[in-house]
Amino acid sequence: MINESNFMDDLLREAEENDQRLKGVQIDLLVLQIIELQKQIEKNFNQAEQEVEIIKNWSLERNSILQEKVLFIEKKLESYMRDQAEQGIKSEDLPHAILKIRKQPDKAEVVDLEEFLSNANGNLVTVVPETVKPNLNAVKAFIKRTGGKLPAGCRLIEGKEEFSYKIKENENGRAKETGVGDQQADEYKDAV
Repeated sequence: MINESNFMDDLLREAEENDQRLKGVQIDLLVLQIIELQKQIEKNFNQAEQEVEIIKNWSLERNSILQEKVLFIEKKLESYMRDQAEQGIKSEDLPHAILKIRKQPDKAEVVDLEEFLSNANGNLVTVVPETVKPNLNAVKAFIKRTGGKLPAGCRLIEGKEEFSYKIKENENGRAKETGVGDQQADEYKDAV
């Protein structure tokens, strides 16, 4: 009977060991499933990034075509307003927009700082402790006061006439200032 008892114990021990090995294999298979699922998740993210890039490129291509059309129309509007400006009309109020031609202010520019500083009087410079720099507003005022005489080392950059328009956003007449080329495609749908 001692033999039988050892035999049964051995069988039970062997069955338990097999059971433990089986559990280890099952656990390892679960880990393999996690690895495969994580690979699938990474693959999905990569595929989504590729799709987003394709959509962005498509959008850029489509919008660049629309933006070229916007620029073309803006050039036509500017040309129209320049013709109107020659006849003395500087702005035009339309049902969907306000078109304008305005001369920008002249600008003074110091091209040779040493020459300017050696000839400039105290009114034409701003002294900040440890620093001396041209006061461009004072230089511009000096040019106007002296009938166009430029201080030494300066040049005058004449203001150009610039075109702008405002698109009226709603029926109550509010308008939004728009620089040429700054409009989004969807802002044009109401004006077209």
